[in-house]
Amino acid sequence: MKLGKNMKRTLSLVMAGALVLGISTPDAEAAKKVQLSKKKVTVEVGKKVVLKVKNTKKKAKWSVKSGKKVVSLSKKKKASVTIKGKKAGKAVVQAKIGKKKLTCKVTVKKAVVKATTTAAATTTPVASAAATTAPAATTATTAPATTTAPATASAPAMTTPPTVPATEAPTEAPVLEPVTDISIDLTGLETTFSAAGAKIDFSSQIESRFDLSYFESVDVTFTTEWASEEAKADFNCVKFGFAKTADTLNGYDDGAAVTYASQVDGGTATIALDAKGTVVGVNVQAMNPSYAWPEGLTVTVTDITFKAIEGATYPDPNAPVEATPTPEPALESVPFVYEGLDISWIDPTKPMVAFTFDDGPIGNTDTSNGIKVQDMLSEAGAHATFFYIGERMNDSGKAEIARAHELGFEVGNHSYGWSSVSGYEKDELDESIGDTTAILSEITGYSNFLFRAPNLSISQTMLDYIPSPFINCAVDSKDWNNATAEEIIENLKAAKDGDILLMHETQDATVEALPEVIAYFQEQGFQIVSVSELFAARGVTMMTGTKYSNCPPASN
Repeated sequence: MKLGKNMKRTLSLVMAGALVLGISTPDAEAAKKVQLSKKKVTVEVGKKVVLKVKNTKKKAKWSVKSGKKVVSLSKKKKASVTIKGKKAGKAVVQAKIGKKKLTCKVTVKKAVVKATTTAAATTTPVASAAATTAPAATTATTAPATTTAPATASAPAMTTPPTVPATEAPTEAPVLEPVTDISIDLTGLETTFSAAGAKIDFSSQIESRFDLSYFESVDVTFTTEWASEEAKADFNCVKFGFAKTADTLNGYDDGAAVTYASQVDGGTATIALDAKGTVVGVNVQAMNPSYAWPEGLTVTVTDITFKAIEGATYPDPNAPVEATPTPEPALESVPFVYEGLDISWIDPTKPMVAFTFDDGPIGNTDTSNGIKVQDMLSEAGAHATFFYIGERMNDSGKAEIARAHELGFEVGNHSYGWSSVSGYEKDELDESIGDTTAILSEITGYSNFLFRAPNLSISQTMLDYIPSPFINCAVDSKDWNNATAEEIIENLKAAKDGDILLMHETQDATVEALPEVIAYFQEQGFQIVSVSELFAARGVTMMTGTKYSNCPPASN
């Protein structure tokens, strides 16, 4: 069949259009991909840059994943955030959109001090200005000759050469000393330990200008020696905690930075630093599953090295001393009352323990451990306090929290993420705790919540600025340390009247152990309650900014 010219032309255009569409489809799809405006960005100290998220209508949740001392975030909007360089170093900024996480690597460089010069005032000759304001012809026609001032009298500037100031020398930026790695000289220090309370005091080697904020990490290299191969089975980890003061250099305290090294045969433990200030030494604590020093273990620390942040410099020693800003006053400690409190079902004359579960929410399905824990407690007529993590509060997580609230359980704040916040400054605490409180308030309608610190690590700054009671524990199930169901049961049986018990809803072994744990306490005549119920039933008022591990019965 022969095609006419018009038909051929139409067919050609259709085929060409199809080809163009076929070629452009992948690009069009790629253009719809949710992404950040920049994957890497460089900014000077004190300067700002805007980071945006593209191709989505969802709200982005902005946070600093690493380098909280290097950058700060402000003007957090649905699709953009402003990043400000605080000090030289590297950071990672994250945008969370739904379940998707996008990151931008930020490099902060020290500010460049530009040279300045003072320009000479030679652009407008004075003589020219005088000639135009007092022309000789005009003066002669408007005044008698005897009163006309001589030219030199009426425009004296014409006879005085303009003064040209000397050009000032350029202001040179001071040459700042770079921060380099610091290795502690362990010569002459006690570094080999075989019992609890181990510590290394290197305070004499720390200069006054030392500050943790100049370093990105610290490496601790150590060796282990075992009395027998069988003894290794009792090993859990070695904890290294860098103490900030002589009082906390006691062999146990977590200090300004802490890590748990699980290398049974030794090695190097790296601690990421996100703190400021000085340190005086390191606490060394080897632990078995019961937190005791493993029998037959000797630990020797062979090297401690602080790793400097790239580009970090010490301050100019000749710079004017800036006035120390007045810190915000600590929050006043005030009475705390959980708004959903109901103790009408509790007999205050009977013994009681408070069950607590951390690290939820984990989902609202029937197979979720969190839901299983709720159901077992409800069926037994028991209550508990659940400390929830803000970052996990997606739609399913919010549904789990709402269900716990409806069943009469207490809802608490466990910060926005899993990491310790003991190195945070006030503004960082405000964000982490405040964002979590906002979501819990949205779900429950309440304003005040108990707080449990991640890893039970608490700083003075936290006590000063988090407006909640701090809930620790008297008895730890150790389920976080992979304890078996049988071990969890035995650990929790050590609880006494008024104790707060620590568990995690994320652990399968805890779910397995819980029916027997509940049965044990109820057979012993204990009531299982939430933390706020425990204190209210005992007539004890909890105060904000105060730590609590138990609430013993009032003495007669």
